[in-house]
Amino acid sequence: MKNALVILAGGKGLRFGQKIPKQFYEKDGKAIINIFLSNLETDIFKYLVISIDPKYIEIIKKSSHYLNNKKKYIFSSPGKVRQESSFNALKKIKKNNIKNILIHDGARPFCSNNLIKRILNKLKKNDNCIPYVEFSDRQINKVNKKDTKVYNIQTPQGFDYNLILKAHTKFKNYNFSDDASLLQAMNKKIFFIKGEKNNVKLTYPEDLIYLNIFTKPILRSGIGFDIHQIDKNSKTGLKLCGIKLPFSKLIGHSDADVGLHAICDSIFGALSMRDIGYHFPNTDKRWKDADSSKFIIYCRNILKEKKFHIINLDINIIAEKPKISKYVVTMKKNISKLLKVPTKNISIKATTNEKIGFIGNNEGIAAEAIVQISNENIN
Repeated sequence: MKNALVILAGGKGLRFGQKIPKQFYEKDGKAIINIFLSNLETDIFKYLVISIDPKYIEIIKKSSHYLNNKKKYIFSSPGKVRQESSFNALKKIKKNNIKNILIHDGARPFCSNNLIKRILNKLKKNDNCIPYVEFSDRQINKVNKKDTKVYNIQTPQGFDYNLILKAHTKFKNYNFSDDASLLQAMNKKIFFIKGEKNNVKLTYPEDLIYLNIFTKPILRSGIGFDIHQIDKNSKTGLKLCGIKLPFSKLIGHSDADVGLHAICDSIFGALSMRDIGYHFPNTDKRWKDADSSKFIIYCRNILKEKKFHIINLDINIIAEKPKISKYVVTMKKNISKLLKVPTKNISIKATTNEKIGFIGNNEGIAAEAIVQISNENIN
C-alpha cells in the first residue's frame, strides 16, 4: 500500500503583504515550506507531489528532505485556484498505484509527524480523515444570537486516493475552499480527528509571530584545541586571548595565540567548517606573524552570515607559567569586544599540567575552548 503527500505551494499569498509568497518566506535562512519538509520523517510517504510555480522549485531543492529523497519528489503545475492545483497534483500520480493521499497547505509549517501518522491510521478503516481544532473563544450566531460550536478545519486532509480523484473529476468546474468540501458535496460522511493547536496556517504578516513561538532554536556545539611551543630565546611577546603578557612568546606562523586559535576552532567545529589550518594555512605568507584577532573577526562575520549567535564560550588555558588569574578580566573584555558577546557569557579558566609532559616541563602552552551557538539570540 503506497501513501503519497500533496503539498499545495502554488498560491500567490496576496494577503501576506510580502514580495514573495508566504510559503517561501524565510526564517533564519529556511523557507516556511522547508521548515515542514525538514521535520517530515523520511519513510512515511512513497511520493511527495509539490504544486509549485517552477521559478520557486530551487527553494524546495535546498531542503534537507529533498536532498535525501530526490526520487520521491514530483513537481506539479499550480492552477488558477486551490482546487485546480489539488486536482493537477492528484492527476500527476494517477498511474502510481496510490492507496492513501494526504493534501497539505504549504503555509502550515508546524504540522507534526504524529498528526500525519494518526490520519494515516484512521484511513485504514475510513475513506477520509479531516483534522480540526475547536475555537477557545465563545462563538455566537449572528442570526439567532445563540452560542454555536465552531471548528477550524486543518490540513493535511487524508483521503482514499481514488475517492478524492473521483470527487475532483466530478466537480472540476467548481471552486471549493478545501478538498473535504468536495466529499460533502457528494454527500459522503466526513470522519474527523482532533488536530493540533500549533498547526496554524500563516496567512497574514502578523502570523509571522508563530515562527518565533513554534520554531525550535537550532543549537550547536564545537570544541577547539591548540598548542604551541615556548620560545626559550625570548622573554616577552606572549599573547593569550589577544592580550600581551610579560612572558616568553610562543612559536608559530602567526602570533601563536593559542587562546584565540582554540576559540576559532570551536566556532568552525560548531559550524562544520573544518579547522583554523584550513582557513588560515601556515603555508600562506599573508598570515605570517598575523594578529589572531583577525581570525576571530573572520569567525564573527561567518556566524553573522549564517545567522548564528554565541550563547556561551568556555576557554581553558593549560600552562605551568605564567599565572593568568590577574589577566582574566582583561581577556574576557577583549574577547567580548571581538566577538560582540557579553562578558557574562564568556568563561576563562586556567590549569597546570602538574609538571607532566611537554606542558608540565614548561616547553609549551595549550588552550581548549567549547562554544555553544544558536540561530536565535537568547543571551
